[in-house]
Amino acid sequence: MDSSRQASLAPSPELTPDLAQELAPWLALNTSACCVLEVGGFRPTGDPAASHFGLPPLMKPEETWPLDSADQPMQFIAQLNLAQAPWRPDALKDAAMLQFFVGEKFIESSCAPETWAIRLRADLAGLVPRQQPPFRDDAWIGKGFEARWLQPQQDHPCYDDSSMRLPEGMEDFPEEAHGLCSGRTKLGGYAKSLQHEIAFLRPVQDEDGNWLPSSDEPEYLLQIDSEGKAGLNWVDGGIVYLGRNPTTGQWSVHCQFY
Repeated sequence: MDSSRQASLAPSPELTPDLAQELAPWLALNTSACCVLEVGGFRPTGDPAASHFGLPPLMKPEETWPLDSADQPMQFIAQLNLAQAPWRPDALKDAAMLQFFVGEKFIESSCAPETWAIRLRADLAGLVPRQQPPFRDDAWIGKGFEARWLQPQQDHPCYDDSSMRLPEGMEDFPEEAHGLCSGRTKLGGYAKSLQHEIAFLRPVQDEDGNWLPSSDEPEYLLQIDSEGKAGLNWVDGGIVYLGRNPTTGQWSVHCQFY
């Protein structure tokens, strides 16, 4: 990230001035923009197009609700109004809204494609709020909450992020940088790993027996945190990560938890 763009972003809340000075060479190589979503804690607007967790999502009147492989209605999780975000990844520049749904076997299937759905909308024309149909699993969302985007801020990688780069003379991830990767619901930035480096697809083994990322591995674009106010808990304080292959447009989902 160029230094002028980096300087225009609010620093990570965990980055003190002394730490910024100490880590300056590493930060110069490992800083990206992200936009964090604040859930509740403010007077809601009541706008049905606002970002939210667990309120009625906007859909076309004739649109079918996402179903899992057992033809059961999925549960609506989050509506993210991308057009209202003050910053978003380039891959989402032409999208107005993203909605995320999960099915009954979402976790136990390791996020199999038939257990989740993403609705990415280019515009909001003709959309109306749709009530959640009954589903047979326990509710992921305890209470619906409106959300809003905060101003873009700096984000930094975790120790196991393969995109992390070390400046000359630094041999390992600096211990002082732990905690600088935001674990909140956010657009862009770096994926906040909880167990190991994020991998949406199974790695492949080369002829020498080395495990390498799949050639179809998508680009990480956003993450959805466990949101306590909405009663959303991915197993145990987990995070769901969403990525899309820049060539095929295929979405993938991954979840990690404590």
